[in-house]
Amino acid sequence: MDDVVAGVPLRRLFQPTLWREQPLEAFEAFRIIAREWQRKRPNRAHLALAHADVPVVTQNIDGLHRAAGSKRVIELHGNLRELRCDACGGIFQSALAWKEALPKCPTCGDVLRPGFVLEGEEVRHIARALDWVTEARGLLIVGTELQMTPVRELYEVARRRNVPIAWVGDHAEDWVPYLLGGASGSDSLFCPGEV
Repeated sequence: MDDVVAGVPLRRLFQPTLWREQPLEAFEAFRIIAREWQRKRPNRAHLALAHADVPVVTQNIDGLHRAAGSKRVIELHGNLRELRCDACGGIFQSALAWKEALPKCPTCGDVLRPGFVLEGEEVRHIARALDWVTEARGLLIVGTELQMTPVRELYEVARRRNVPIAWVGDHAEDWVPYLLGGASGSDSLFCPGEV
């Protein structure tokens, strides 16, 4: 994360001090990143997960699982689709970021912030994600090394329960459709409903 967007190092975009001390610069960078991500499309791995109709727990903020059609998605670190108001708790569409340089809450007038988790904040819906893993008959881990807690807890819960676990690092676009049977309905390691 050494990239710089609108003069802001990308890693700083996730630091609460940037949003408190330089909100105009933060929102300028946010708009550039959000506009770029709006152009992104789900890949074959996203589409295979959606087709399999399995619950998805993701650390990504890009919204590609929902765009692929997945219905049961937990975005642990939030997303780029929404803005939040810390003052009143309101959640709004990120389109407000383009209406004014410093978007204000339509409810209380306070300055909004992005809908993703900033450093030091707790991830969202981890209890529900743990419930899903507790009930799962299989766990497919894609594109993460699970170095951070509480995300690593999801793996640990499945491991302690002796749930079959498949781990895909590189080439997820090839492996995930294969493991789930893809859109063809062919044989798969994890049948729909088991992940």
